[in-house]
Amino acid sequence: MKTIVVAGLVAVLAAAGAFTAFATDTAEVETSVDLELEFWVSLANRSAFVSTRQEGEEWTTHDFRVELTEYPGIPTLLYSDAVTISVPVTVQAPVVAAPPAFTPMPAPTPHAAPGEAPSGRATCCTVRGMSDRRAVQRAVVASMRDVIEDAGERLGLTHQGPITINISHTPGGLLVRYRDAFGETLEELPDACSFQRGDHIFLAPQCRTDPDAIAREWFIRAVELDHVPARWVGVATFEYYWHWYRHGAPPTVRDDRFRSAIYHEPAADFRLGRAHDDLMGAAALYAIERYGTFEDWLAFYEDVRGGAEVHTAFQAAFGVPLLRLYADFEAWAERAQRALVALAYGSCREAARYLVPRSFADGGGFPDYRVPLAYDDDGDGYVCEGYALFEDDELVCVVAGDERALE
Repeated sequence: MKTIVVAGLVAVLAAAGAFTAFATDTAEVETSVDLELEFWVSLANRSAFVSTRQEGEEWTTHDFRVELTEYPGIPTLLYSDAVTISVPVTVQAPVVAAPPAFTPMPAPTPHAAPGEAPSGRATCCTVRGMSDRRAVQRAVVASMRDVIEDAGERLGLTHQGPITINISHTPGGLLVRYRDAFGETLEELPDACSFQRGDHIFLAPQCRTDPDAIAREWFIRAVELDHVPARWVGVATFEYYWHWYRHGAPPTVRDDRFRSAIYHEPAADFRLGRAHDDLMGAAALYAIERYGTFEDWLAFYEDVRGGAEVHTAFQAAFGVPLLRLYADFEAWAERAQRALVALAYGSCREAARYLVPRSFADGGGFPDYRVPLAYDDDGDGYVCEGYALFEDDELVCVVAGDERALE
């Protein structure tokens, strides 16, 4: 996954041979020669380096930084204006005759094909926008590469590249990036945080430094969410990987977000094709846990993504009809919903008497299905988070002293 990309090529004509002797008398003199140069950059950290040689000699790679820009029409290739580097050397120089004119050498070709690193591995991504803030560009690429490496090592997901990440100082600038990429003008951003189209990912100013936003867009691309004919299959697969990546363990149907979906939404909505994403995920997790394994699900997903009819593919993977899943899941969800209703509380204060809240560091509060009448201000699935503003000993005093304080 670690990709080093051919980033640029500059040829500078060597002046070796300009000191051909035309007299028998020579002397030791201090001078310099121009060298033939090639510049490369690693997109992992945007650090450039340079290779040099004199005519007929081997290439030597040195530490040298140079400003690189995107090569027209090849987003994976960067190049610079011609650069000359002088290296102090000692040569045998003629005392009398002047050197003749020399014929320029043709520019050398890159050592790797466009789109490949010197190692031959595929490229990761190119950043467009904010060229005056190279540190920001490098940070975006580094964050994306961390996601790619981690997902490959832990989850076995493969990066398909290259991709172009578009960023800007303002939301209006991102609209310009979109117009430059597709020749179309949007009235407003499709999403205030991030979105993608084709090989382009767009990160709005409020999310360009958010690792979760960057990772989420890559996972959407990695599972080809927008290319799966049966949308619920793609959504469920994405949510499985996304939860696994963020929490370090595969999801289960007993996780809070899925129990919340079961509490708040009729299970039959899944069969009718109008379910919330979390209910789609709950149904998929139920199928995996009831009928098979996640490997069976992946076989089903690959068949559907390849164009197979969803009913046929599901039965081939799990050995039961899809209609059986509908019926079993709905019956199970209805029973689970009744149990969740019986365990719900009418207020934050009442819940605090009996439930241990989420940790103070994570924001506190209770799952929304435990206190269904409380309002979820930030939409994270937890309510009564005001209780987390106090340490445990302070919370007791506040609740005991003023029962209305945290209602």
